[in-house]
Amino acid sequence: MKTVQEIADLVGGTIHGDARVEIHTVGSLNRANSGALAYAEGKYLGDVPTSRASCVLVPSGDFPGRTVIAVDQPRLAFARVAQWLLPTEQPFDGIHPASIVHENAVLGDDVAVGPWTVIETDVQIGSRTTIYPGSYIGRGCRIGTDCVVYPRVVLYPGVGLGDRVVLHAGTVLGADGFGFVFDGERQIKIPQVGHVKVGSDVELGANTCIDRGALDETVVGEGAKIDNLCQIAHNVQVGSHTVISSQTGVAGSSRIGSHALIGGQVGIADYCLIDDHAIVAAQCGVPSRKRVRAGEVYWGTPARPLRQIKRQQAHLGRLPKLAEEVKRLHAEIEELRSKIED
Repeated sequence: MKTVQEIADLVGGTIHGDARVEIHTVGSLNRANSGALAYAEGKYLGDVPTSRASCVLVPSGDFPGRTVIAVDQPRLAFARVAQWLLPTEQPFDGIHPASIVHENAVLGDDVAVGPWTVIETDVQIGSRTTIYPGSYIGRGCRIGTDCVVYPRVVLYPGVGLGDRVVLHAGTVLGADGFGFVFDGERQIKIPQVGHVKVGSDVELGANTCIDRGALDETVVGEGAKIDNLCQIAHNVQVGSHTVISSQTGVAGSSRIGSHALIGGQVGIADYCLIDDHAIVAAQCGVPSRKRVRAGEVYWGTPARPLRQIKRQQAHLGRLPKLAEEVKRLHAEIEELRSKIED
């Protein structure tokens, strides 16, 4: 339980109403009940007077009869309060007897390992990290402190994770990159001997796969967030605090800068360069070796700057009218031609 005053102190907000109100949980604006904190922005501010939430985070204003906290970014403040008010509980403690932990593995204080998990030799796991049931941690892996590894995660040998990394169920890190050379008769595999390095505060969605580098490292930078069902190929570099949405595939040796936004179902071919703060919209197709400039928004297949796509779409929208105009002009020309011939 926290009071409205304590919450306002945390987020640096201004209280309008009763600072002594107690908050026990969080909820959506229209479904929250007494004791809950909600937030409202934009068109949803009109729902604040009728919300049953005990307190609402708003961008500004006083709502008579309601307790609100005015903050610059209500949604961001709500996320911070939710983490503070509802901390993640440890689901189990200690090393389960049904797990297999190699005698040479080094586990920090308060590490929890669920049943049917295998931890190989020369693994190091930082304090307060939780490994859920059925995971596999390969030889020589390094996992930082306060990490969460959900069920059925597979870390191939040599994978490195920073601190506070979250790997959702089914994630696979360190599988071989897709590298083959055709000798005229068959495909010859190129040995994949690099590693995967994941920075601190990274979160990877369920069933996402990140391949090891062919010779060097595949890197996911600090604070990056990658959604479910994504494929990051060998030697790819993902910059810090970049967000990649679900079902996106990034081919080998591409570089994605920091603070970039990649939409869902995007296909990025090999050797592409996505600059810092670039935005690649959903279902874009970025062809090989293409560069997406810093701060630009790209859309379509092949991906082009959004402003260019908008002009093209505007022209396409006028095609039916232009077709009728051409048809009319053609008829007039034929009529004039007939008159001249007569």
